[in-house]
Amino acid sequence: MEQKALKQDQTEYLRGWEDAMRFGLMGGRPFSEISVRTYTYYTEWFLKQYGLLSIENLKKALIAIPIEHFAKRQKLFQSLTSFAKYLVQEGLLEETYVAGAKKFKPRRHLPERKITVDQKGLDQLLESSQSPLERLLVILLSQTGLRVSEAANLCLEDIDFENRFLRVKLAKWGKTRRVGLSMNVISAIQVYLRFRPKTEERWLFINRNGERMDRYGFRNRLERIGERAEVKVTPHALRRAFVTLNANKGRPLVMLQIACGHNDIATTRSYCMTTEDEAIEAMQAWD
Repeated sequence: MEQKALKQDQTEYLRGWEDAMRFGLMGGRPFSEISVRTYTYYTEWFLKQYGLLSIENLKKALIAIPIEHFAKRQKLFQSLTSFAKYLVQEGLLEETYVAGAKKFKPRRHLPERKITVDQKGLDQLLESSQSPLERLLVILLSQTGLRVSEAANLCLEDIDFENRFLRVKLAKWGKTRRVGLSMNVISAIQVYLRFRPKTEERWLFINRNGERMDRYGFRNRLERIGERAEVKVTPHALRRAFVTLNANKGRPLVMLQIACGHNDIATTRSYCMTTEDEAIEAMQAWD
């Protein structure tokens, strides 16, 4: 028997679980706000569909998601595992659930599809941008390496125009870091601010409803720009472009690691997608 209280509605524990994630009460390290929202979304969906967290219901939920949708299956599993650990911690679920669920952890059966954007593609995206907002989205993500969730959470006061950097608050793993801004990025922000909707909101990126633009708004807007430019683009493709293009220019990998907020420089190296043709062209200029 996996649950100690089978008849209880587990949704009543969601708020306590969110607080535990936010304030580092599960393992000592606070979760990022985007992780909290993502985990809560998937767990609420699961409880609405299947009622109770159990091994059998976990299997049903995973079977219902096509194996090609690895990211969705993985996020659901991670979300439910975190929720289960909270329930175990509170004495509401037997530890046998966590051990039993491990055997159903989704495994990627196809190589991860990684895309990036080369310099020609970036130029096409900028040419196809139809507003200061669209232009800033392309420039900011490709020239700072910010995660889309970090860009969406930027506030006006996070930008230091005088000293040319921005503050990324509550980034992944709850860290805060500063990211340098080139004059090109500064200029794009200043132009955008002249056209930014008038609102009391302090978020940098505002949608047409006068509300904060979330990560899905970023993705949808970039997809529209990409369709016009005939360039495949996502927010993460621009983050990879930041690493690849700067690495090709000889910028130190350790600086790119700091800018991206990576814990391990191996992660930064994996973002570099230099092609064989680019390597050949560079080598032809070597002494």
